Amino acid sequence: MMPIKERIFELLEGLTAMEEISEYDELAGDLGLDSLGLVTLLVAVEDTFQIELDESDLDPFSLQVVDDVVRLAEKYMEFE
Repeated sequence: MMPIKERIFELLEGLTAMEEISEYDELAGDLGLDSLGLVTLLVAVEDTFQIELDESDLDPFSLQVVDDVVRLAEKYMEFE
């Protein structure tokens, strides 16, 4: 199974058409994700990992860089 980080990078490459993604890229600033793009990403994360994110984890201010999304997915995958 592909590591969580790589799967998140793949999702972001598909959403943003960026070829190089770094864990330090800002979701809005570097990747150009607006609020709809962020929601689309989070739905894709839920679908990809077969998880349901808690509403308290969907705060856009806590999801600033790519690594924030990776850590969020990893948090849920710990319980699998």
